[in-house]
Amino acid sequence: MVEWGRDTPWRQGHLVSDEGISVLGMRSAGDSDTSTALVIATHDCDLAQASDSEPYVEVMVGRFISREDVDGNFTHAKNARKLHVEFTGSNSSVWVQMEATSKEKASKDMFSGLSPQTELRLSPENYAIFQMWLASRYRRSAFPDEFERRLTRNTKLADKISKILRPLGDQIVGIFFDVDDGIEITREGPDDTYTLDITILHAVEPDFDTAEKAAEKAVQNLESEFQKKCYDAETGRWKEIELRFCTAISEGALNYSEFKTLKKWRLDHISLAASPQHNILADG
Repeated sequence: MVEWGRDTPWRQGHLVSDEGISVLGMRSAGDSDTSTALVIATHDCDLAQASDSEPYVEVMVGRFISREDVDGNFTHAKNARKLHVEFTGSNSSVWVQMEATSKEKASKDMFSGLSPQTELRLSPENYAIFQMWLASRYRRSAFPDEFERRLTRNTKLADKISKILRPLGDQIVGIFFDVDDGIEITREGPDDTYTLDITILHAVEPDFDTAEKAAEKAVQNLESEFQKKCYDAETGRWKEIELRFCTAISEGALNYSEFKTLKKWRLDHISLAASPQHNILADG
């Protein structure tokens, strides 16, 4: 048996080779070896530890998908439950779908003698996205239950947000909410409105202008939907949720101070107090 050491070739985000898939016996539900994509989830520091102190390697059991099946709501870690991310090589690229619940672990001994797939890798940006997605299950912002109820059930605006963002894919990095200036207030009745500021973050690469235009169009569409659902033109008053502003900025322009005060609205959010829990747009 080969002893596990710090010189292991395995790193977080590596794809397991076809040989490794056969050895580990892990497959995405209903898929063959060729459509299964195994991605190492364990952090590099833990991979480097001896097997007696860190005996297992965590693996995301995903599947390869076509470019046509990539959903913009699952890119850039917008959804804490599902991720679509691209692995690139010198002459080709593939997309992989992973679900947070499809994580398994295997003894490090099973990896002895195996090497990772070396042709296809996550770019530095996509590696960061993969890490953020792994962490997002444990680092999601919580919004007031009443606010979520209004956004998802009363107005159905959560569905509208998802529909608007879905086709924009990699052009939109995320959508951030500031509800009541970050102060948790108990609201009662439709006339007791939440105030909402929305920031849409668009990508810088590979085409800044295209991403900026897509984000600005999304702003216009969101403003229109909130006006339809929550604004009474006759009285000049808002109901349920008052959209104070909606703006688009590039990911390079969001400073750290702003980032700390905004809450990311993920496209899979679950209310903390819902019973039973319901799927709704999420943050994170």
